[in-house]
Amino acid sequence: MTEADAIDLDARAERLLAQRRPNRRDEPRLAPQLAGAECRDVETGYGRVAAWRVGPGPAVLMVHGWDDDNSLWGPAIDACAAAGRAAVVLDLPGHGFSEAPDPHYRVAAAAVAAVARELGPVDALMTHSYGGAVSVAAMAAGLAVDRAVLIAATVPRRMPGFDPAAMPADARAVHDRAAAIYEARTGRPMAVYDVEAAVPRLTARALFVHSADDEYPAENARRLAALWPGADFEQVDGLGHRRVARDPAVLDRALRFLGTAR
Repeated sequence: MTEADAIDLDARAERLLAQRRPNRRDEPRLAPQLAGAECRDVETGYGRVAAWRVGPGPAVLMVHGWDDDNSLWGPAIDACAAAGRAAVVLDLPGHGFSEAPDPHYRVAAAAVAAVARELGPVDALMTHSYGGAVSVAAMAAGLAVDRAVLIAATVPRRMPGFDPAAMPADARAVHDRAAAIYEARTGRPMAVYDVEAAVPRLTARALFVHSADDEYPAENARRLAALWPGADFEQVDGLGHRRVARDPAVLDRALRFLGTAR
């Protein structure tokens, strides 16, 4: 490889790393339901994340997905209140009001666990998209909850552009260089979390909900549900990828599955 080729490879690797950072808004959004709640800055070991609690007692911890934030959960917070359930909401690292900049799944999973400790008690999870993989990592590392609802769950290592084995040789070289740069900077591998390997060891009861018209195939979530001991899978339609987490019927089903706090 010539020096010019090496410089070009580094530049392309840096662009790939930039693409794998979430798009943080200039003005973070706040769900109206959180306007009267205290914003807590929770230390994670990788920086602080913003978190809120609404209501007393055992809570449902809500974990949003990539390029999203606390505002996703406004209807879910209302649904919890109507069901007599407390809610805990956070902005994942690299998102919203959170100072922690790195959205890597290990960092995000540590944030979920830290928020559960600081704003607990937490006895259940409600997740969306990437938040599902993050929460699986948190549970596999020791976060104990009774039940979890995973809405629009993806299988990250099977997402287009994220599976190195399926990449053309040129793209694989860029990916490998980006991974080397990331690990040198952070001390962590860039590899995407293997959700499928983790879920068979989990003990929480789980419900997967996925819309048939989601850009991420429902088969991803169906496969995870089959691997998760005792998990249920329900398919809806016409709700896309994000709207499904705000749909009244989906939230009613989720809260019925989660039940009342113990």
